[in-house]
Amino acid sequence: MAKQTTLQEFESVFPKLEKVLLEHAEQYKLPKQALDWYKQSLEVNAVGGKCNRGMSVPDSVSLLLGRALTEDEYFQAATLGWITELLQAFFLYRQEGVGMIAINDAFMLESAIYTLLKKFFRTHPRYVDLLELFHEVTYQTEIGQLCDLLTAPEDVVNLDNFSMEKYRFIVIYKTAYYSFYLPVALALYMLDIATPENLKQAEDILIPLGEYFQI
Repeated sequence: MAKQTTLQEFESVFPKLEKVLLEHAEQYKLPKQALDWYKQSLEVNAVGGKCNRGMSVPDSVSLLLGRALTEDEYFQAATLGWITELLQAFFLYRQEGVGMIAINDAFMLESAIYTLLKKFFRTHPRYVDLLELFHEVTYQTEIGQLCDLLTAPEDVVNLDNFSMEKYRFIVIYKTAYYSFYLPVALALYMLDIATPENLKQAEDILIPLGEYFQI
């Protein structure tokens, strides 16, 4: 029987991933002040939320297998889940009072995605697919953010600039792909069972769910 992950189980994986990221940064002889800043950025922006998107990856893997995951399977799935949380973190930067350095911090959070993918999935048969999936979903989220920011700037309210077409575009691309489709697609790729057909089926089901979620 499939087993649902808990936040405590999921969060227990993060310190191992953080260690990998910090050791990777240390290879470049990053000064201690900068290394400490990077560590704080990872912890403030990636940890402490509900982690629904991240936990959806091991849950999806478990459902697809129809059983609880082994320790190694759980670590792999949770790693992909944390990479998903890092994707959200660099789009939704949460650390206050840091000024323009937040832009560079966001770039480093994004780079962490590919550091972890290379470390843990380089020999996986679907490694390239995983890379391309994260690149594609990142771009989809970026164009959703762009449309949102142009349609409703924070300091300007102009209802003439709003339309249902724009609203639908925003909810699909800004949120639905990375929040609903990505975790399931990652599970399919991790198990090496992804096909054009089941990925399309997942997209057809999950994107409307993502729209409904935001109504």
